[in-house]
Amino acid sequence: MVAVAPRPQNPIDAVAQSRAVRHFGKLIGLAGAIAIGMVVVLWTAEPTYAPLYSNLSGRDATQVADTLMSRNIDFKLDAGTGALLVDQAKLAEARLLLASQGLPEGSAKGLEMLQQDQGLGTSQFIETARYNHALEAELVRSVEAIRAVEKARVHLAIPEQSIFIRNRTKPSASVVVKLYPGRVLNPGQVEAIVQMIASSIPALEASAVKVVDQFGRLLTDDGDAGMALTSRQFDYTRKLEDKFVDRIINLLQPIVGEGRVNAQVAAQLDFSAVESTREAYDPERSVIRSEQISEEESRNLNQAFGIPGALSNQPPAAAVVEAGADGDQAGAADAAPPIPGNQNRSATRNYEVDRVISHTSNPVGTVQRLSVAVVIDDKQVVGDDGGVSKTPYSDAEIERFSNLVKETIGFDVNRGDSVSIVNASFLEVEKPVPAPVPAWKSLLEETWLVNLIKQVLGAIGVIIVYFVFVRPLLRSLSFKQGDADAPAQTVGGPANMQVMAAGQAMPGQNPAIPNLGADPNAQLANFKRRDATYEQKVDMARSLVMDDPARVANVMKQWVSEE
Repeated sequence: MVAVAPRPQNPIDAVAQSRAVRHFGKLIGLAGAIAIGMVVVLWTAEPTYAPLYSNLSGRDATQVADTLMSRNIDFKLDAGTGALLVDQAKLAEARLLLASQGLPEGSAKGLEMLQQDQGLGTSQFIETARYNHALEAELVRSVEAIRAVEKARVHLAIPEQSIFIRNRTKPSASVVVKLYPGRVLNPGQVEAIVQMIASSIPALEASAVKVVDQFGRLLTDDGDAGMALTSRQFDYTRKLEDKFVDRIINLLQPIVGEGRVNAQVAAQLDFSAVESTREAYDPERSVIRSEQISEEESRNLNQAFGIPGALSNQPPAAAVVEAGADGDQAGAADAAPPIPGNQNRSATRNYEVDRVISHTSNPVGTVQRLSVAVVIDDKQVVGDDGGVSKTPYSDAEIERFSNLVKETIGFDVNRGDSVSIVNASFLEVEKPVPAPVPAWKSLLEETWLVNLIKQVLGAIGVIIVYFVFVRPLLRSLSFKQGDADAPAQTVGGPANMQVMAAGQAMPGQNPAIPNLGADPNAQLANFKRRDATYEQKVDMARSLVMDDPARVANVMKQWVSEE
């Protein structure tokens, strides 16, 4: 036996390789692994949160939070947006609870502010301003009910009216809308907003309402009323043409097949508004409405003379001739001269003449002319062998289709309508097949599946942490590899040096396997030298195998059995 003196070692390396430091490092690694496992478990147990409401004011958020806490509903605040987040499984329940209590109230109060205590010293000006603000808030709620509008503000200018009509000022209004990203207001929706606000304020005209979006663009433009009318006329014309096209396709499609007919209609409409009044008389037809006849007769009597009076104004009585002896009294009377007279007769007749008064207002948008173009695909014929071929339609069939189209559109020769039907072979276009939606995409929207995936991933993470960190640490602590790797040391000095025998096993080592590192003459002790190069270690391993192959074979067998 040859004693090998211990090699001097760096104090820092000695401390780092000491048993206490290694055990302390293993304990720190074990604690870190346990902490990682706990984080994974807590992450899997944490529910999936979803936003309850967005864009809540501070006051509404406080009331909503108080209500949720009173009902023991867990929530948290998003650090980025400040939105309230609630467990997705309890989202519907929380919204129903808040809706039953009238939350959130909103930042703008409407007519409910009039129910608040006004105080004894409130002036009429304050009451009027409060009422106008309440009207603005109500109009804001109505405008925000439109799907494309995210937020809105309404400003009303209602001047105080004078008692003199000529000095009165008409009210006006302006609306500022903030739209959702990617959405716009079409002219119809803008006109609806204008008409709604104009109808809500007395004496407010639609032309005095202006609508502006969040980019500062004026959405209401009455500068060219004629162009606006033209746009409406174009929309009406296009709608009428589409209606005729649908009627033609629905009529011919069951005959020629689906997708084998196409039609276009060009309509010329008259949008001029004409009103005429006509008054006609019929001279052949007359009826007496009233008649007045006046007759006057006067006689030329002897004129009265003398002093005016009752007697002088009366003419003398006619002389009477007494009868003669022969009784010829009548003859004497007849011989008296006649009294001259004057007669006047007039008649007034009023006739009711036949008169006709007609007021005609021609409808706007009457059809002046229709031009129809129809294209029909060739007829498909199935042969004896089962093959399908295309054959053009005959002239008689085309004529029959033409008659059907004319009856469908109300063909009128006097208007100059025209119908053209062409038979041509259509190109075969393959319809794109929509890609099927994977089932996993739809399943990922399910809350229970997301929670299950989180729990499975958490369990896998815990298992990985155990096998990668915890298990090796536990094995190293149980086998105490530090004692087995320690080099042989002498006790008592060079004279009393005690060296372990080559066949003696180290503590914690299998007694059947000899400890190669206990032999001071073995080259295995050189493996622990820090200044040894890779080539030196390879040479040491080769010489070791050649010196004692049986011992090396036993060691390898033990390593294989342990793995």
